[in-house]
Amino acid sequence: MTEMPNTPASQSHNNNGHVTAPLPIGSRTAGTSGAKRGASSHAAHNAPKHAKEPAKKHNDKHSRSHKGAAALGVLCCLLIALYGGGVFVFSRTCYPNTKVAGADLSWLDRDSSVARVRDAAEDYVLEVSGDGFTWTYEAEHANEVIDAARAVDNVMAHNEPALWPVRLARALMASPEKPANATSANAQSGKLPELDKIELPKTFDRDAFLASLDAAIDEFNSARVGTFDAAGAFDPEAGSFTLTKALSNRKLDKDAIDRAALVAVSTLAARVELTERSFTPLAGGATEQELQHAIDRANELIGTNVNLKMGGSVVSTLDGAQLAQWITFDEALNPTLNTEPVGQWVHELAKTHIDTVGSERTYTRPDGKTVTVSGGTYGWMSDEARLVQLLQDAVSNKQVGDIEIPLKRSAATWSGMGKPDWGAYCDIDLTEQHARYYDAAGNLVWESGCITGNPNTGNATPTGVFSLNAKTRNSTLIGLDEDKDGEPDYKTPVAYWMPFVGNAVGMHDATWQSAASFSNPKAYTWTGSHGCVNLPPDRAAALFDIISKGDCVIVHN
Repeated sequence: MTEMPNTPASQSHNNNGHVTAPLPIGSRTAGTSGAKRGASSHAAHNAPKHAKEPAKKHNDKHSRSHKGAAALGVLCCLLIALYGGGVFVFSRTCYPNTKVAGADLSWLDRDSSVARVRDAAEDYVLEVSGDGFTWTYEAEHANEVIDAARAVDNVMAHNEPALWPVRLARALMASPEKPANATSANAQSGKLPELDKIELPKTFDRDAFLASLDAAIDEFNSARVGTFDAAGAFDPEAGSFTLTKALSNRKLDKDAIDRAALVAVSTLAARVELTERSFTPLAGGATEQELQHAIDRANELIGTNVNLKMGGSVVSTLDGAQLAQWITFDEALNPTLNTEPVGQWVHELAKTHIDTVGSERTYTRPDGKTVTVSGGTYGWMSDEARLVQLLQDAVSNKQVGDIEIPLKRSAATWSGMGKPDWGAYCDIDLTEQHARYYDAAGNLVWESGCITGNPNTGNATPTGVFSLNAKTRNSTLIGLDEDKDGEPDYKTPVAYWMPFVGNAVGMHDATWQSAASFSNPKAYTWTGSHGCVNLPPDRAAALFDIISKGDCVIVHN
């Protein structure tokens, strides 16, 4: 007989001797289903403990999955709400770093943006300047230069609120723009819109604006040749051709500046800064490198530097500044020095700086009387033909140094045109009827009353600055045959003959004149000579002893 172990009363045994756990009271049913559940329960009871863990883990994963899905749903709802809110906001709000007419509209709604743009436009002033040019425009009212509402609406119309995340990211990552305070006037038409394409409010007087600006540009350009030539490229201070000097002759490009100025107004920029490209190009658009090459070659032609001297003084200089005027550039910018103008230059130099013969001169006599006189034969006179040849040779050889001006006549000193160029001289005053002789130091050495030619008979003594041509004793003065009788009108012997107009008019003794006439300044009007200067015999003798051939004789009123 087999002994059975002790078991609780609630347990039972099956036919195989295994203990079966009792079913819960509420689960005990008869039949097959009950048996199946019993078997299942028995199997579960007898299964190893570790066999229950996979089921538990599966339940945990399932729980977490439900939680994740719920969180994702909440996040999606939040994102949708955020996106919708952004669409709403940026349909009526400016993105960060948005600027209109220089006003920062970041995060502002429409009304606030309009107000800020209007504030920016108040007291608007535009300055166009550069390279010595300055022009200013002042607006009287904000609406004269900008339609603030339209400008802001235009910005917001391009906000693309549906793409606000992308647009916002770009705006935040972009560097903040500087205020619109400068615009460059660029002559490259492709970089500036055409005049009729620049949008400005209807209240803006475009015609008056451009008329004022263009007038200022025209005035500025009037002092510039606008071409590339030797005269414009030569810099006197540098003594050579320079690119900087050549470029200073460019004219402002009116069209480019007009457009830049209108663009500046449309954006409320405070300045238009003129650049190198604000000017019309030189030499058909030649590059600066090409201009510099032409300038370098021209500088090779102007090595001459000679001083023209006369009477120990420098009268003029032939150097690069003058030679530059005789250089021309062809279409290929090749320079050529033409020496043909040397002749004309020498002629002008002689007339204005060298030849004093016959020119007007002013001096103050030692007694204080100021005299201006012209005409005569005394003074300097150059030999132009010889001087031209000397200068042409100097240019060909690039001579440096001094050249003595070849002369046909010379004077005692040279101090410039219009000034005394004599030393000792005899002053004959027709008004005073008095003659004086001064030495080179201006000391009065001799004087006397005199009787000059009678103007009433057409024999007035000629005025001018003359040279004493000769000194002759015991000469006979022979007159013209004015009465046509075949004989000279007079033959008059004199002891002292001192001619100064050829050998026809001079100073001499006049024994036939009364002593009283020499002290009467009106006597020459009735007892005047045929043109000579009559002197008392003793005074003529004294003058003859001190005056020298070649001395200056000045006859004046």
